[in-house]
Amino acid sequence: MYWLLLFLGVVAVWTLVLVLLARKLWGQAKALTRELVTAQSKLEDAQSEARSARTAEDANARA
Repeated sequence: MYWLLLFLGVVAVWTLVLVLLARKLWGQAKALTRELVTAQSKLEDAQSEARSARTAEDANARA
């Protein structure tokens, strides 16, 4: 009986450790995803501005 209780205790502790680790990793993944979305948005804005500036330069060159 003692071995069974010891085994169940070890399983409970390992389960708790794994759950806490998974929560930490989930939080880090969410933060990283948020940063990637922000960076993608900034990149798209910069590319749009560069295209607009290039189009304006082309229009001025033609005129």
